[in-house]
Order: sequence, then structure tokens, then C-alpha cells
Amino acid sequence: MCIGVLAALGIASTMRQFNEMFSSSSEAFGVAIGSVLIVAVGFLDDVWEVSPPAKLAGQILAGSAMYLFGLTLDQIQIPFGGNVQIGADLTPLITVLWVVGMANAINFIDGLDGLAAGIVGIASVSFLLYSSRLFDDQIITGSNIGPLVAAIAAGICAGFLPFNFTPARIFMGDAGAMLLG
Repeated sequence: MCIGVLAALGIASTMRQFNEMFSSSSEAFGVAIGSVLIVAVGFLDDVWEVSPPAKLAGQILAGSAMYLFGLTLDQIQIPFGGNVQIGADLTPLITVLWVVGMANAINFIDGLDGLAAGIVGIASVSFLLYSSRLFDDQIITGSNIGPLVAAIAAGICAGFLPFNFTPARIFMGDAGAMLLG
């Protein structure tokens, strides 16, 4: 799954329609670094038992790296309700809490075949459609990496799900679940 994220980012970086996204910021690199870090934490937990504080520290590291490379949660767009600005002093904290919260939420629901990937697939397609609307209304610009990340997540889930239904032939483990989160 992580190789799919990195490959998709690499391919997108060579495409003309994504030039603005890759040339104007380091967010794509932040997605790549955050993905590798969170998968490393999950992989260590899959292979050896990692204590919850150590796992949390790794998730915080991944979220912090993403923040340092420009991925921030500084405003929340509420459908049909406007947007809520998060102050600059709270942005790093909210960003890291969001990454940790989503990674753990998806990891917690990864108990049944196809559940986590199915939910993330549906959510990412929904987010992709919503971000298309935000783009059409000129609320987000072409440099926003959110729609690309949603498309990558949807593609990963679509590629993973056929092999994860009963009888499952592959499992994502903590590494894949936290990556999807």
C-alpha cells in the first residue's frame, strides 16, 4: 500500500496538470515522508509487539513531519456552513492530533475483512467529489494536495479490496490501516 502511495505521487509529479501542486510546495514530500514513517511504526507493531506509548510517539513523529513539510489543518470547511479558521498557535497541535486520531480510528476498525478499506474507499471517493465541488466554487486551488491524496487512497482501497474479502488472501495489518488513516 505504501509503495502504491509513493508510486502514485511519483507518477503525479511527472504529469503536467499537477505541476502547480508539486512546484509550489513541499506538501507532496510531506505525504511521502509521513506515509513511510507511519508504515514503519505499523510494520514494527505487526512484526514485534510495540508498546502503546512507543506507537503513539511514532504516530506523533509522522504527524509532526507532515506538519513540518507544509501539511496543516488550519481551517475546516463545513458543508453548507462556511469554514472555521484554526489559529496559528493551535495549527500544529490540531494537525498532529488529526493524524494520530485518524490513524488510530482506522486501525481500530480493521477487524473484519474489507471493513477498513471499504470505509476509507467510500470516504475518499466522497472527499474527492466534495473537493471537486470546492475547486469548482474556487474555494480550493490547483495547488491543494487533498484531492490527489483522496484519489490515491481510493485507488489503494480499490486495488486492495478484491483480495481482502472472505476468504481473505492478504491483510493490511497495522501498517496498512494506519497508512489509510
